[in-house]
Amino acid sequence: MFALFVSLALLGLSAIDPVGIALMPVLLMQKHPFKRSFIFLGGSFISLLVMGLLLAKVFGLAVLHFEKSHSWLLPSLETMAAIALLSIAGTLFWRIKKKQLSVEPPTRILKRLQLGNRHLFIAGGLLVAVQSVLDVVFVIAMVRIGQLNLADVTLTAAVATYAVAALIFQLGVVLAYRLSPTEQRTATLDKVHNLIGSYADEALLAVSFILGCLLLALAAGLTS
Repeated sequence: MFALFVSLALLGLSAIDPVGIALMPVLLMQKHPFKRSFIFLGGSFISLLVMGLLLAKVFGLAVLHFEKSHSWLLPSLETMAAIALLSIAGTLFWRIKKKQLSVEPPTRILKRLQLGNRHLFIAGGLLVAVQSVLDVVFVIAMVRIGQLNLADVTLTAAVATYAVAALIFQLGVVLAYRLSPTEQRTATLDKVHNLIGSYADEALLAVSFILGCLLLALAAGLTS
């Protein structure tokens, strides 16, 4: 069981979200920066938790039963996920070479960040909900833990472990801002923005490539 939680934590850490991280300096420059940052992150956490539990509960056992009579299902899904991740890595590599990538948050999200706390909470949840549906690794991981038929408390703790790990970089930005001397906080946020612009896309490319290769290897092992 410990290995399951460690695996989910590592998987969550690999779910790098440059847009979500780039939003944190925007929130931290507003009034009541810590309150609003945690409201946004709260929406993100609840969304990840709900999406994960829905995938695990609704699809976990259903896929397991179907899988027993269709042994090709799991390796096929993992192969598709691997191709998707490698395609993302290839696209990122091409766009990085062309210098066409940007980590600036979408204008619609930025406008939502200027609204009240309720809308801020919803914005955090919607952003993560869309990303989690598109994240094939997240979907497969949640379905797989749903197949383990865990007790509700254990399942919730497992999904929560992934959710916390997936948000750890955003939390790190808030912590760095909180621990910085007041006169250096603006400089700290500038450094965060520069780091995102310099390395986030390369990190996402590397993670996508590594996970894609691992899924291909796993799929090949299941079919051999």
